[in-house]
Amino acid sequence: MRDKKVQPKETRPRMKLEGTDGNIFAILGKAAQLLRENGQPEQAAEMARRVFQSRSYERALAIVSEYVETELTHHIIRKNRGEER
Repeated sequence: MRDKKVQPKETRPRMKLEGTDGNIFAILGKAAQLLRENGQPEQAAEMARRVFQSRSYERALAIVSEYVETELTHHIIRKNRGEER
């Protein structure tokens, strides 16, 4: 019987935006570190690549919220779906 490699659970870790002062680079760094600590280094790299390619702060924050759950996640998801006006 072969040992199976255990894959990390694909969940969004929770992160508080407190202490980042709205700085997208601080938010990105904190989110990437959290993902790596939770066994998701590929997601951390993908998130960073997408954030660097984004053209606005709002879009960058929305991308981060796809990977980690923040206080703004539900607001951003509703707004992107057009549920919030």
